[in-house]
Amino acid sequence: MTLQDPNILNTFLLLDRSVALPFSLLITIASVFLCSVIAFYFFRSYKFSGFRYLLGLPMGFAILGSSFACEHLSLIYYTNNPLYHLFFWMQLSLQSEALALIALSYMLKNRVGWSKDDYATTDQDLSKVLIHDSMSTKVRDLLISILPMIVISIPFMVTISALFVQPFLNDVELADLSFYTKIFDMIILGYVFKSTIVSLVKGANIKLLYVPAAFALLWLGQYSLMINYFDNGSIPFIGSIVARLAGLALFVYAIHYAMSGGVRREMEIEARKKT
Repeated sequence: MTLQDPNILNTFLLLDRSVALPFSLLITIASVFLCSVIAFYFFRSYKFSGFRYLLGLPMGFAILGSSFACEHLSLIYYTNNPLYHLFFWMQLSLQSEALALIALSYMLKNRVGWSKDDYATTDQDLSKVLIHDSMSTKVRDLLISILPMIVISIPFMVTISALFVQPFLNDVELADLSFYTKIFDMIILGYVFKSTIVSLVKGANIKLLYVPAAFALLWLGQYSLMINYFDNGSIPFIGSIVARLAGLALFVYAIHYAMSGGVRREMEIEARKKT
């Protein structure tokens, strides 16, 4: 470890440059490959089932892989300050937008599930709900309609507005922007983790707990990077890399298990009902 700048942007710069570039390239190739596999699996699921809420998942993981590529490009152009800052800014924007799209899929899935449960009630129960809770239902419907748009617009709104305020961001300003976007990313990952846990418990599908565990590892990776904002130590840096790769690898395993097992059969049944 040779660099201890408190406003460091790319954490790979904590290593000697001769080591940082090949190590970053290796991690980037692995990360992009895993994201591509996940996106491919989810796109197949979307084409097979026709459920529109699944479309945010392949798009999200494809964009997430692009953000990792931008991370490596920022390291390559470290000596060229404008490009270094540009690729780092792109990494922040794309990563947050990717996680927002993933969260959007779970929001839309929960909305579909809520509608089915709502119509499953008896006529008498439905009448009581309409009499006593009509206003709260309208408010909830409005929030459900607006919230997804807000979530997917926040990443670009925040990062682009920062450029309008200060067209040329320096290391300190970009480090602060990174801190706030990581808070957003952790909130989004926390929501997705909660949604997957609730969905699996309701469906009594304990075998697929790998999915929330994978999101928990991605959350841990973001948390480790936040620690670097205050203290550029080797343990948080290594922890973030390990958590990222472990989370993505666990996700690939979970999706492969789901697509080759009972979950695929359930999707076939739901797809037949839809048609």
